[in-house]
Amino acid sequence: MLNKKDSPQGLPFYEGPREFIPLKSGKLYLVPTTHGEVFDPQFSPLPSSLDSLPDPNKWTRAYLITVIEILAGRRPINQIARSTHRFIYNNIAAQVGTIKRSSNSAPRLRKIHRSEPIEGVIEVSATLSMDSRVRAIAARFEGVDRRWLCVEFDLI
Repeated sequence: MLNKKDSPQGLPFYEGPREFIPLKSGKLYLVPTTHGEVFDPQFSPLPSSLDSLPDPNKWTRAYLITVIEILAGRRPINQIARSTHRFIYNNIAAQVGTIKRSSNSAPRLRKIHRSEPIEGVIEVSATLSMDSRVRAIAARFEGVDRRWLCVEFDLI
């Protein structure tokens, strides 16, 4: 509630709600990552619960395999356009062709570790083997508008 008394700057002072409002138990909601983009509130991305999202295990594995093939130059990058934040999409586009494929073998995804810090967010770390080298992948996916959206991706 706004108090009738003015603060020293001449602005009304907010005292908070007059009655106790208990916290709702259950889901933790997030504010989707925007990478500095500004949205009209009516069209801003909305977080989604796990119930309304595809299976995270299958989806993240398929996404990582697709990105690895894009970075190796075996797939077109537009295949991840809908499921990747624009900022991350541009970063991946700049890296297309950086994974060199030898004549012996293609890059292979070894292990994937997933964690869910809050509902609707999946953080993934994975290892990738290429010949005798091993590289790491770190990615973050957020459930936005009933689909998974990659908001962070790093190939280390």
